[in-house]
Amino acid sequence: MLRIIFLIIFLFLSSCSGVKKEMVNLSYSPHSWQITDSNQAPSATRVSQAITIFYIQWEKTFGDKEGRIKKNLDELMIEWSSEEKTHEKIERNRKGQIIITRKIVKGMTICPTYVWLKTNQYRRVFASSLVHELVHVALWTQVCRGGDPDHEAGYPACWTSQHTKFIKHVNKMLLNLDI
Repeated sequence: MLRIIFLIIFLFLSSCSGVKKEMVNLSYSPHSWQITDSNQAPSATRVSQAITIFYIQWEKTFGDKEGRIKKNLDELMIEWSSEEKTHEKIERNRKGQIIITRKIVKGMTICPTYVWLKTNQYRRVFASSLVHELVHVALWTQVCRGGDPDHEAGYPACWTSQHTKFIKHVNKMLLNLDI
């Protein structure tokens, strides 16, 4: 059933743009996939290695008593895109005026099992925001509002400075392993 859903999503995404996309199974799980639209995405092998290292480190650092994070990682869909995405934030200042802030993003966790990432020229995971997005996946899995999109600010305070240090630690490991 899950494979059929992924296939439908892939077919929908492929038909909506003129860009040729490729969907490849990630070797760490028969239910995890990555979609690429260019040759700038890291290989499926590197992505699988990075997710495995992420999970081992997450379990050591934060735990996963019920195995829910592992389950979500085992059903993960990662979309690598060469096209930029922007995030728009609308808020009011102290005077009540509407402030619109737009910024280009390198990654987005759309739901606990779907991550969008911007490709980069290095084709390495450590140079992407994958580990950062996997923290959002893990926090979302632990019933934290949308994976705590405002990071260390705001309520609820799910994302802590320990999570930020964790990302740096795992990315350094990936760099040393050339992943």
